[in-house]
Amino acid sequence: MRQSLTLCVTRQSLVTRNKKGDILVKLDPTPFEEEVHRLEAELHSLQSAVEAGEQILEWEKSQVVRETRTAEFNLKIARLELKKLTEGDGPLQISQFKEEMEKSAEEYKRYLAYIADLKILQKKGYENTTEIKMAEKKSAELKEKYESANKKYISYTQHVFPSLKETARARVEKAEMELEQTQKGSAFKIAKAITGLNETKKKFDMTEKSLHQAKKELEKTEIKAPFAGISILYEAFRDGQKRKPRVGDRVLKNQPLLYLPDISSMIVKTQIRETDLHKTALEQKCFIRADAYPDILFEGKITFIGIMAAREGRRTGEKYFQLTISLNGEDSRLRPGMTARVSILVEQIKGALSVPVQAVFEEKGSLYCYRFEKNIFRKTFITAGRQNEDMLETLSGLKKGEQVSLLRPSPESIEAKIDTSQENP
Repeated sequence: MRQSLTLCVTRQSLVTRNKKGDILVKLDPTPFEEEVHRLEAELHSLQSAVEAGEQILEWEKSQVVRETRTAEFNLKIARLELKKLTEGDGPLQISQFKEEMEKSAEEYKRYLAYIADLKILQKKGYENTTEIKMAEKKSAELKEKYESANKKYISYTQHVFPSLKETARARVEKAEMELEQTQKGSAFKIAKAITGLNETKKKFDMTEKSLHQAKKELEKTEIKAPFAGISILYEAFRDGQKRKPRVGDRVLKNQPLLYLPDISSMIVKTQIRETDLHKTALEQKCFIRADAYPDILFEGKITFIGIMAAREGRRTGEKYFQLTISLNGEDSRLRPGMTARVSILVEQIKGALSVPVQAVFEEKGSLYCYRFEKNIFRKTFITAGRQNEDMLETLSGLKKGEQVSLLRPSPESIEAKIDTSQENP
């Protein structure tokens, strides 16, 4: 999130009641929307790159299969040609040349024997000069044919066939080398394509996570109520004055705009005098009356008593302890910041006769009341029991149902005779 944003929408009242999910504050979403749009475009581009990378990888795999099959086929052909040469054409050609040479040699020897026979007959007196010449001519031809066949046989067996065999073996070795290079090169091409694809996918995943985070940040520009209750705008110094936030204000990171108190459990923070501390204890029952609702009495209990006393005012010198009262139950009418009065139930007396403390007067250490009877006030002394700030227990002097004055009556309305009878009620 940036260091500052523009506050676009906020509730204008200081205290607002809201439901769960209500929008309380809306920040300017423009920078977050721009970031979301940028990341969406980048993600779309990376998606296309991933698809292209996958296609390239599949193409490389198909190329590898094709090139490998071609290299394997070439190797197979080279091996077959070598086998054909060494086991088929080569031996067959050698056999043919050998057979031709042997045939020429046999025919040449036969003519030599034939010439020898003619010469024997010539010595015996048979004249066959022409026939001998023809035989000698034929013998020369056969000799030349034999020598030619012998040269072919020797040349093929000693030179041509070994050369052809070496050439075929070289072709096999070349095919094997090409197959090995194809396999290695194919592995490199596939690895390169996989690496490129993985890098693109990694960028895609990182961009997708960034987009998800950007969308979450965009959602945070709308601050919604996590629960039903009330929202209170936080007043702070802005532009040289203490005020609540307004539409168009710039807000900073970690700067409070509003707070939502949990009104399901309200508390009252107050103080108690040091002299009354001994009367209080945790879980002690209390009664609370809010100034906004004076006719409603709320119940509660003490949940915290301060450890250290604090002096209240320099002149009085009195010390007070912090006190926290938790109200029982939930009441939607109560709001934070209200003024309330707390009555702590220190002791409860049942069936006691009591009068307001305003109706009790003092004279020389004795307490009395002005009892109203037959249109006249009678000064009646009483015996006091326990009391609090509002009521005083009367042990004697008054009866149930009698009326007393809360103010000192005028002298002419007071009976001259003083009632000193202190009968128990």
